Amino acid sequence: MILALKKLLIPPVFEDETKTHQAYILHYILLALLAAPATYTGFAFLREAENLNIVLVQSIPSEIISILLFVLTRKGYLKAASFLLVSFFWLFFIIVAFTRHGVRGTAYMLGIGTVIVITGILFGTRGSFVITILTILSGGWMAYQETTGNSFVNLKPDSSLRIWVVTSILFTVIHVVQYLSSRTVWRALERAKVSEGQYRSLLENIPSITYINGLGPEAPTTYISPQVQEPFGYARDEFLKDPALWKKILHPEDRDKVLAENERTSATSDVFQIEYRLISKDNRVVWVHDEAILVKSNDGTPLYWLGVWTDITTRKHAEEEQADLISVMTRRAIQLQTAAEVSRAASSILDLEKLLSTAVELIRSHFDYYYVGIFLLNDTKTFAVLKAATGEMGEAMLLSHHRLEVGDSSMIGWCIAHGQARIALDVGDDAVRFKNPLLPLTRSEMALPLFSRGEVIGAMTIQSEVPSAFSPGDITALQTMADQIAIAIENARLFTERANLVAELEGRNAELERFTYTVSHDLKSPLVTIRGFLGYLHQDAKINDMTRFERDLARIANAADRMQSLLNDLLELSRVGRIVNPPEDISFEEMSGETIELIAGAIEESHVRVEVQKNLPVIRGDRMRLMEVMQNLISNAIKFIGDNPEPRVEIGASGFDADGKAILFIRDNGIGIDPQYHERIFGLFNRLNPDIEGTGIGLTLVRRIVEVHGGRVWVESQLGAGATFFFTLPTADSV
Repeated sequence: MILALKKLLIPPVFEDETKTHQAYILHYILLALLAAPATYTGFAFLREAENLNIVLVQSIPSEIISILLFVLTRKGYLKAASFLLVSFFWLFFIIVAFTRHGVRGTAYMLGIGTVIVITGILFGTRGSFVITILTILSGGWMAYQETTGNSFVNLKPDSSLRIWVVTSILFTVIHVVQYLSSRTVWRALERAKVSEGQYRSLLENIPSITYINGLGPEAPTTYISPQVQEPFGYARDEFLKDPALWKKILHPEDRDKVLAENERTSATSDVFQIEYRLISKDNRVVWVHDEAILVKSNDGTPLYWLGVWTDITTRKHAEEEQADLISVMTRRAIQLQTAAEVSRAASSILDLEKLLSTAVELIRSHFDYYYVGIFLLNDTKTFAVLKAATGEMGEAMLLSHHRLEVGDSSMIGWCIAHGQARIALDVGDDAVRFKNPLLPLTRSEMALPLFSRGEVIGAMTIQSEVPSAFSPGDITALQTMADQIAIAIENARLFTERANLVAELEGRNAELERFTYTVSHDLKSPLVTIRGFLGYLHQDAKINDMTRFERDLARIANAADRMQSLLNDLLELSRVGRIVNPPEDISFEEMSGETIELIAGAIEESHVRVEVQKNLPVIRGDRMRLMEVMQNLISNAIKFIGDNPEPRVEIGASGFDADGKAILFIRDNGIGIDPQYHERIFGLFNRLNPDIEGTGIGLTLVRRIVEVHGGRVWVESQLGAGATFFFTLPTADSV
């Protein structure tokens, strides 16, 4: 009820500003005319009760007419309401004056004067002039009637005439004042109307779109220039009928930031200035520069937001094209720089591991990729083994000896099998991609083959977090780099092979020197023994001392047996690497059991407890040679077990090395080896304890067999704390 009453007290607003101004004046005049009869009736009720009936007869029609005119005003019938208002109240006051006190009454002097002023305001000078003339004539006629004695009021003639003269002067003055006032007001309105027309014409003919929004975060549109239809396809009326339409056509990606800025400026009254996208009626994207200021009244009261939309779509497209061009040029420069650095690394780095790690990091960092890795084929060409990779994910996969089967089950496997590049621009839709949990963010992947001498030797994988990340230029540049890397790999391999051959040759030469010296020394000793005891045999035969003869003959036989044993071991050592049995997959656990069975007698005689770990790896190699390694190492452990009351030998595995080979060991709790002899014991004929049976070739044989299989052997021991012999061998999976 209160809200409805407040709404009635607010003047109506129309699209025409002049009409709104006239309604404003008429509204408050009617409010005053509604209040006046009520006040007059209250006064009569309190002070002139004898005249109450007359007052009610005058007030009730006045109130009814005022209410009807109030309704007409709110419906927009302003001219009709204004005409009826002036006509009714002029007649009303004339009749009251006629029936009461004539020209000397308040109805004539004040009521008619008020009507003249209202007429001037509503109808201007002409309307006010007409009412003034009619009022003067009516007053003159009433004054004449009173002077001739035909009036309801008993007055002296000159008194009425005098009053008429005074009121006529007052009415004329009121008319003049009203004329000047209305003339000033109407001229101001005309000038305002002309200015408004000029301003509207200016706003509606400039390229930009002008709008007026209401206050508050909602910012409803109350005006928008007609140019809005050209870029957006929406007519001006559509914005006015739906004041929130501008929010509804915001681009989804820009909506939050625009509304946040609108809310901020509404709270702070700062200038609203932002660039964003709108969706046109035909679903085109239109870029606008939006700038609006808060318009305030003279006393600082906020009135509305006045803003301008400028279509900057063409500029934005030009900026995007320029940015794309710069991006392409920058990308090309990066490609050339990366290619140059990869080429430099390929020509200067001969260490294969360092070369591959440098190449993948150069490509990843320069192109800002998620992950780069290089796979190389194993010896059987059935698996691609990861050899270099970037980031923590790459390190984890290298430690786990990550490999992929050659075939169609993965991007790398397919690439190597077919010898072609494979590109998945959105790996979520590409079934051929290997689902690697360590690389969950990959959205684009490319696999490039590595060719050397016409054969595929591996592949390079490049992965990105961005869908469709690889441009044709990227693909060409990366394939060129892959070719350079393949050539560098082959060069590094050749260099490594050459270096290994040189090192092996140097080692063989050194070994040959040691061998020559050792043979001349160790074989000379039995020969000296034989030669010496042959003399003794000659003497024994002369004196016929058969007992001594038999003893000296046994010594000659022992020396010959020792020489035969040395020659057999040397022959066996020379065969390692020359006579090779076909490699096979061997369960290290089973082979350990077989070796233990071969030397079971020595184990039982020494009362040694041999323990073999469970779940040992499957290795690949020459079974006979590897059993020789096991037999030599276990026999050595038994020989040097010492006087330990609980002799024990343990056979087991200790993980894998960086190349994926199994680390195996044989551990004893015997007398141990001083660290200064850890390397010497692997030399030919090197025996730390001459009192213990042996030729000094066993550990040399072990090292030669392990190295032929691509592994290495070493010992960890302290004197008196047992010894552990470690050796590495390829597994069935790593070959």
